[in-house]
Amino acid sequence: MRSLRWMRSGNRLFSLSFSGNLVRLSLFCLLLLPGFLPADNGGIGNVPVERSVVSIRVDSFSYDYGMPWNDPSVERSGGTGFIIEGNRILTNAHVVSGAVNINVKRPDQKKEFRAKLLHIAHDCDLAMLQVEDPNFFQGAQPLVIGELPALSSPVVVVGFPIGGNRLSITRGVVSRIDMDTYAHSGIDSHLTIQVDAAINPGNSGGPAIQNGRVIGVAFQALRGGENLGYLIPPVVIRRFLREVEKNGVYRGYVELGIHSTSTENPVMRRALKLPAELEDTGVFVTRVLPGTSAEGKIRAGDVLLEIMDHPISESGEVMIDNTLYSYVELVDHLNEGEVVKARIFRDGQLLTVEFPARRTNIYDYQRREYEQPPQYYVQAGLVFQPLDANLMRTYSQEWLNNDRSEIFYRYFYRIVSKAFQEKEEEVVLTGRLNDSVNLYTSSYGYRLVRSVNGQKVRNFRELVIRFDRAVTSEESVVVEFEDVNRPLVLRSLDVRAANERIRKSYSLREDRRVRMEKAQ
Repeated sequence: MRSLRWMRSGNRLFSLSFSGNLVRLSLFCLLLLPGFLPADNGGIGNVPVERSVVSIRVDSFSYDYGMPWNDPSVERSGGTGFIIEGNRILTNAHVVSGAVNINVKRPDQKKEFRAKLLHIAHDCDLAMLQVEDPNFFQGAQPLVIGELPALSSPVVVVGFPIGGNRLSITRGVVSRIDMDTYAHSGIDSHLTIQVDAAINPGNSGGPAIQNGRVIGVAFQALRGGENLGYLIPPVVIRRFLREVEKNGVYRGYVELGIHSTSTENPVMRRALKLPAELEDTGVFVTRVLPGTSAEGKIRAGDVLLEIMDHPISESGEVMIDNTLYSYVELVDHLNEGEVVKARIFRDGQLLTVEFPARRTNIYDYQRREYEQPPQYYVQAGLVFQPLDANLMRTYSQEWLNNDRSEIFYRYFYRIVSKAFQEKEEEVVLTGRLNDSVNLYTSSYGYRLVRSVNGQKVRNFRELVIRFDRAVTSEESVVVEFEDVNRPLVLRSLDVRAANERIRKSYSLREDRRVRMEKAQ
């Protein structure tokens, strides 16, 4: 399995006490080299590209989902950005995620300037910064976004990676252009450019230059792959810029929502009764996700033949500018509300359907959270948390070691199994602060909550409401878990007495953090 990593730099050099928690700071000094980049095969020529490349230093909050009540630690890290039209700075979302302080500096400047975050797009790993001091931009020339480069064409990646203090220039060639996963969010896939050039921590957000124009933004590397880096291509960059310029806010990508399989097997094609004129065309639709663009217009069992007037091959590819891509690419960069046109084969008939492109939040729970502190709820020393990507990242190994397969099933197959129709989100008992009130409860650890006092728990907020009500107004609290035949029973009087004792023993300032507006 390939392992992608994003390339934000940062090292822990020393620790100091702050509000009872560790503040992790990685200090670095960027001594930048002014001047023109030399001419080379990347086609930079004498364009003063380096004057528009920016080093970024970030102080950001990092939250511990294993101890969610703790104050966040502060981490210092670095990355790269570049100036674009309108005195704006473009960089990666992962460079500035969770930032509480952002400082930027160009190679020909001695002082740093304070920057603020204007827009951030976690699903495509892009962010836009603004510097209010006009002195920062003096002598800089905005870089222009170019076009998708050709395979085997030379590129130059510019940035401030670890291993040195000066501006770094890395040369390479375009080796592949394909849809791939963006590691920052962990679930979103968009077009990427693979280059045979080293992209190291600190390079993130830096421009890849060809013929004096930006043909990509450095953002991740292949772990274990020598000198293999990935760029965000112009089509993704332009979509991000177009949306924030038009709407003043970034809302995210639309979702086609079609799962399909190839029809290359001739036996399958005969079973589907595909006519001879459709030879070598079409994919079989296995599922349409609820809430997505195609819902209600395309259904399982259809054969998808064309999309946006592009024929789809048996393997699911379309020809765009003499290059084969996944058919999803034709919809991926549409704006919400734009019309998707598709041609399908259904029940022996050829049909043309149209529907508006739309977004969906159905997969949001699998998208990593960077800005918000973790939610938690502690009663009788038992720690409950909503199941999301951050929690999975924190506890997945523990859950594997303890054979909690139900959690993985509910997380990864939540949509396919239609479990989302019963529950808005799952709630996990993730920890136990040892106390006499919770003796003999270890067998319930890492279990999914089903109900409290006979009332189903459909989301984290409901757990809090039902548990609070039981503790204050009922004789006992009865918690039932998925795949566990016996309930956890606590006497309410004991819980009330233990809560204050546990808060003092474990220095809990608050027994909960709940986003009350999140659940219905």
